Amino acid sequence: MKVLPVVVETKSVTRIGSTGVYFDYSAADIMTYKIPLQVDNNQLYYIPAIPATSFKGVLRSTYERFLRKRMAPNAPLVNEAEIRKALSSAPSRDNDLMKDLMKDLCKEINLFHDAGLLTEKCEIKEEGNYNEEKLVKYLDLYFEVTGRNASESCYVTSDLDQCVNMSLIEDERKRREKSLWNKITRRENICKVCNLLGTSGVRGYVKFTDLVAVDPFPILLERETHVAINRVTGTSEKSKLFTEEIIPAGVKFLGFILILDDTKLEQITEALNDMKEKARFGEIWIGGRGTSGYGSFELHFNEEVKFSEYSLLQGRSLSLLPREPGAPVADYGILGKIFPSSLLSSLLQGDSQVKYIVVDQEGKTHEAKTTEELDRIISDLKARNLKYEVKAEGVVNL
Repeated sequence: MKVLPVVVETKSVTRIGSTGVYFDYSAADIMTYKIPLQVDNNQLYYIPAIPATSFKGVLRSTYERFLRKRMAPNAPLVNEAEIRKALSSAPSRDNDLMKDLMKDLCKEINLFHDAGLLTEKCEIKEEGNYNEEKLVKYLDLYFEVTGRNASESCYVTSDLDQCVNMSLIEDERKRREKSLWNKITRRENICKVCNLLGTSGVRGYVKFTDLVAVDPFPILLERETHVAINRVTGTSEKSKLFTEEIIPAGVKFLGFILILDDTKLEQITEALNDMKEKARFGEIWIGGRGTSGYGSFELHFNEEVKFSEYSLLQGRSLSLLPREPGAPVADYGILGKIFPSSLLSSLLQGDSQVKYIVVDQEGKTHEAKTTEELDRIISDLKARNLKYEVKAEGVVNL
């Protein structure tokens, strides 16, 4: 297993809404998502955070579009010839199966039409045989809009195009329709993205934590007031005033990605690189009101990041590289109340005051000052089939 620390730095005001209610008369109508934290002196903090679900959602949707649109070498792109070949393989030219596919496909086409992506609307009749030429035409339109590299990625928000564990589909007609769709897309049941991040009935290989605001600490949230404008009079509408809490620009959020299978490191790195590039050009955002300028950010990983003196990391520079979970140490300060020690230990640098003592079954003592040295000692002991015990001395003031 690898632990990959990531940092999201806001580049504009950001709003990540919460359903939490705070019982004070000055509370905003739309609150920012926060983590309640009880510190040693019994003082309660509410620390702004980016939910793991929000970060994973942006990463997934970005990676899906990236794979669907890219022209990879020798990629089995969906085209008209491949569509006709897949349809011809349907058992006995099953009329009910084709009608089910046409009906579900028309829902997708009409969604594109309503969103202004297509000028043509799909219309079908419930009775009679399906029209093969129309089905081929609409399938070709669908892949023209969504991307033809459909074997590598589904669209998890689409009822028709999402990956599903076939063994969980109880309805026989639905199972046959999904099997035919996999033939059309040339997909091996579960696509590359769902295999990595999981989907209905399939466990992924990557786990995400919330990203917690660590620089500066504490954060002073801003309030912004909005009002609807009447399109006819150009004046504000009555009873349409609301306030929201917003996170200012320049805030760093720290989180962790757990890669449960080391062979998936290259793939999650590919997904993160694409997300980082899209964020750099402002093509994606995190949180709400992105088209109004909210939610711009920079993503940091596989690099060194400097934190200010006013952060929970007290001016340290951290190298955000994928590492094995390290041995826990004595104290991580407030961060130790938010993240597991096994994750925080992956942040340790060579200039920390921690010293690791490894005692093997032969009674010999080995000393390491960094997690890298510790890894080498443990690997050597494992190669010699020796049992060992690890102790940590010192404190890391995170």
